[in-house]
Amino acid sequence: MAVEMAMTTMSHTHNRITTHPQLLTTLSSSTTLSHLKQIHAQILHSNTTPENTNTLLSKLALSICTLSSSSSSSLHYALSVFSQIPNPHTHFSNQLLRHLSRTSFPENTIFLYHNLRAIDAFTLDRFSFPPLLKAVSKVSAFNHGLEIHGLASKLGFVDDPFIQTGLIAMYASCRRIMDARLLFDKMSQPDAVAWNMIIDGYAIY
Repeated sequence: MAVEMAMTTMSHTHNRITTHPQLLTTLSSSTTLSHLKQIHAQILHSNTTPENTNTLLSKLALSICTLSSSSSSSLHYALSVFSQIPNPHTHFSNQLLRHLSRTSFPENTIFLYHNLRAIDAFTLDRFSFPPLLKAVSKVSAFNHGLEIHGLASKLGFVDDPFIQTGLIAMYASCRRIMDARLLFDKMSQPDAVAWNMIIDGYAIY
């Protein structure tokens, strides 16, 4: 879908930019979705290497997410752009997860997570889980939260304090306060954020 939209936009684009530095510069200065769609078309017709193309598409998806006017349709467009990258770098994946988790449509974070899992479970690292758990907490998606908790355990990340806090928040928001308390009690030195999460959890229980 994103490719078709970009190709349609391409027919209305007169000044074609094809080099990697030019595209990066133009991308960093773009502030509207219509302009970003033009750049998408130019990326697809550029003479850059596959690696540079993947980098440009990653930055394009992030730029779409950071638009102040981002709507559900524009976020879906960003996800469609990102899906064109065969093996996205974990750094860019994590950035996109963070951006999506902060939007008014956090469920898109979970959608991206499943796409990444379909590629390779190890495209996720310890920095992938806090935004995932934040999104799950926002939408109270308990089953997704359990799956993400299981994957974090499998990959050996559950001792990370940021992930522990995210798990406490997730269980508390899903009204599983005893599970949240169990995780809280296992923390060697719970910080102020963890304390706030468990207190808020009891407040809504």
